Amino acid sequence: MRGDCRSSAHGATRIRLVPDRLTLITVAALAYVVNVALHEHAGHAAACVMLGSRVLEFGAFYVNCDDARLGATAVRLVALAGPTVSLLVGIAGFLALRAIDAAHGIRWYFTWLTGSLGLMTSTGYMLASGVSGIGDLGFDADSALGGATPQWAWRAALIVAGAVSYYLSVRLAARTIDPHLSGAGPSRVSAARRMLLVSYVTGAVVYLVIGVLNPYGLVIVATSALASSMGGTSGLLWMQRLFDRGRDVSPPGLTVPRSWGWIGASLLTVAAYGVVLGPTLRPRAEPLDSGPALQDRVLVAADQQFGETRKP
Repeated sequence: MRGDCRSSAHGATRIRLVPDRLTLITVAALAYVVNVALHEHAGHAAACVMLGSRVLEFGAFYVNCDDARLGATAVRLVALAGPTVSLLVGIAGFLALRAIDAAHGIRWYFTWLTGSLGLMTSTGYMLASGVSGIGDLGFDADSALGGATPQWAWRAALIVAGAVSYYLSVRLAARTIDPHLSGAGPSRVSAARRMLLVSYVTGAVVYLVIGVLNPYGLVIVATSALASSMGGTSGLLWMQRLFDRGRDVSPPGLTVPRSWGWIGASLLTVAAYGVVLGPTLRPRAEPLDSGPALQDRVLVAADQQFGETRKP
């Protein structure tokens, strides 16, 4: 998309006020992939190994840890590691913004988006697991709260804590980016809404494309890849409601110009993640199960409804 450009006070520099769409799409794709990669592999996979087990399968949206080598507490810690890492990524992202000048628009937006996705993912897990009873923070044997009783009380607490913390995460993200969005009145908010919508749709498409490469079929796509992108990060769709519609921000504000460096690095990273981990990486070659055994594993995967699947 050709962005509107305006001259500086001296007429010497042309500044793009509307985000360059190609750059915005690739930066958003990179942020989404970094978010899920850290959740799965710096979270679940790393915890699995550090606690003394081994990873049987590395997927783009799931990790299969050999739980037979772990005690009950260690299994719960492996499940808890994913949301914990996402939370730390979110906190680190917003802390890092303090050291980044908004004039470095692409770097600032990537850091902001990565931090926002981290907070929404971690808090969204509480809400989703409270509603469904499954997932990383659910009550299955391989979930963080497996065996916790009374289950209804834990689920109610997760729902309340998840809803409140998710809203606060979105509000933090909105208040952080709002002062840097140039323009005046409702038109400024509308422009921001379009930018966030492009980022959200990009994440959904990237997760869908990578997700279809998995060997367990569309059930992983529907219950894991799309759940994490379309459900877990849905705050991007309504965040603009929290912006100050009466605020006027003088140009240039936050700018996302065309950057072939960011475009190339993002495309290479996203493609590598999809090609290597989309079909699932097995460190020790093991033939895929056939017949009912494989079907049982896929059905178990379908039970893990929000953003990540761990097959026992």
